[in-house]
Amino acid sequence: MNAVILLYRRNSMAINRKKIIELASSLPIASNKQGIIAAFGVYVVMNYNEFFYKLVSKIINMVDDTAAQAVEHKLYDAVLECGYHTFHGARSSMDWRDLILPMIKTPEDEIYALVAFTNIFGIGYIEVEELIPGKRLVTTVRNAYDPGRYLEEYGSQPRGRCYMFNACTASYMDLVYAAQYPDGMGTFISKEMTCRSMGHPTCRFVAEIHQ
Repeated sequence: MNAVILLYRRNSMAINRKKIIELASSLPIASNKQGIIAAFGVYVVMNYNEFFYKLVSKIINMVDDTAAQAVEHKLYDAVLECGYHTFHGARSSMDWRDLILPMIKTPEDEIYALVAFTNIFGIGYIEVEELIPGKRLVTTVRNAYDPGRYLEEYGSQPRGRCYMFNACTASYMDLVYAAQYPDGMGTFISKEMTCRSMGHPTCRFVAEIHQ
């Protein structure tokens, strides 16, 4: 298995992560009066990350653990849907075709490109730790913003709090290895194995085919 993983890490050298981040970050991000930004073929809302953190943390800490877990599942589903459609929109755009597609030679390259693209959002730097094509993706984030805040304000958490990175890890695999868009969402499911909010140094996510 290690030999396979290393093979695809070598293949991923076609993807210049730094260049992707520079290219995507250099595009104008001016919003209209409603706060909507159009770039890379998708529309996003300009808002403070603090707003999302405060809203989620208040809800989770106001209810019992059973209800909290139900909320967390809904958050995962919401982010998965957002990530799945957003990343598809990005990779279907003219900007992607002109700037990033020339780097992509294999499906594995596309995984690395999507991961690199995620890093333009400034919520933590996500990297591929392990990729078994069509079967398993492991990603890690050492500086995720949200779990640090949970730990700081509420102490050690019983479960991981990186809803964004967790669901995004599954969405990469859904887009690249599952049925053609829009029928592949939910083929893979990701689990957060370690999280800074639980006292771990690194947040780690494992996406595998949903059984």
